[in-house]
Amino acid sequence: MTSVGALEVGVVGCGVAGQAAATLLADAGHRVTVFERFTEPKPSGAGLLLQPTGLAVLRRLGLDEQAEWQGARIDGLLSLNHLKHTVLDLAYGDLHPEAYGLGIHRGTLFGLLHGRLRQSTARVITGAEIVDIVRDGGRATAVEKAGGRHGPFDLVVVADGAHSRLRDRLMPQARAPLYPWGCIWATVADSRDFITAPAMLQQRVRGTTTMMGLLPVGQNQVTLFWSLPVEELEAGRSIDVEAWRMAALDLWPEAAAMIEQAADADNFARATYRHVALPRWNDGPILFIGDAAHGTSPQLGQGANLGLLDAHALSRALAASDDLAAALASFARRRGPPVRFYRQASHLLTPFFQSRQPLLGLVRDALMGVTCRAPGLRPMMTSTLAGLRRGWLSADALDAEGRYPLGS
Repeated sequence: MTSVGALEVGVVGCGVAGQAAATLLADAGHRVTVFERFTEPKPSGAGLLLQPTGLAVLRRLGLDEQAEWQGARIDGLLSLNHLKHTVLDLAYGDLHPEAYGLGIHRGTLFGLLHGRLRQSTARVITGAEIVDIVRDGGRATAVEKAGGRHGPFDLVVVADGAHSRLRDRLMPQARAPLYPWGCIWATVADSRDFITAPAMLQQRVRGTTTMMGLLPVGQNQVTLFWSLPVEELEAGRSIDVEAWRMAALDLWPEAAAMIEQAADADNFARATYRHVALPRWNDGPILFIGDAAHGTSPQLGQGANLGLLDAHALSRALAASDDLAAALASFARRRGPPVRFYRQASHLLTPFFQSRQPLLGLVRDALMGVTCRAPGLRPMMTSTLAGLRRGWLSADALDAEGRYPLGS
């Protein structure tokens, strides 16, 4: 097997995908420079669910045991409507008795990845907001907002998130409309022994306009999510916490202690999402990965996992080819099918949970619970949850130990 040799690589963005890619490439012998616009790199977002796929990449990075110690094992997904009728009930154990997901706070995952990045040979430049990448033949130079220039690089990996400004500038043909619904979130103590065995990501829904989720994230904490239209999440617009408290208690009275905690603290963070579709992964030596390349709504819980898989696939493609263009083409072939599936599936599923189309809520409540029990459909739904789908008709399998096999 041949490889492209040591490359000069720039990575824009210090999130999940960017840090994982930088670390894996540095470990492979490439000369990596990471650019982060904040003076002190920091996470943004709430708890997230790591699937067997994402956990496999953490295992490759040597971070799986720390993540599992700090996070919370998740055995499945349980979604009920306001009448407590089952909407979704999926278990990783259907795929393999040892399979599971991991709830973890984004800050915890960020800390693990950042510590690992600092142990690698990658160089991290903070306070550097990259606003443009200029092609110079087959290489590329990163341009700071302050005017500084870095490079040229053989490869620049853009991993600056779903709201990427570089994507808007460098790939104007890309589509990245804002989803009409986002959410507020807060992390609270598990004051009612919510984390039990089996531990589940739980949801409560009423129609398509009201949805709340509770995800155990470790250290006796739970992240609480509440859907809101994006116009109610605009900067400068206050959240009516009392109105939220009353609505949440009405929807999910059993979670009263956690709802009251969140309301009393009144420190909700806000999140909006984009449906990102690029015409191609790269433009010469400029490659997009993570949410910058394929952001979706959070309905399928795949964002961080897809980004981690992007990072591993890139490292693998570079190691298996002696030509950069061929390596990037190989990367696109590997990542294209699963990313396309999850982008399409997420886009189709979201209106059944977040929209102003009440008929979709009635259809969801009538059919999804039944679908979860259908012998032919339940495996597909569970493999979708676990991040294993490669398309509508195919999926990867877990190994004999219930782990996702990354390959060499």
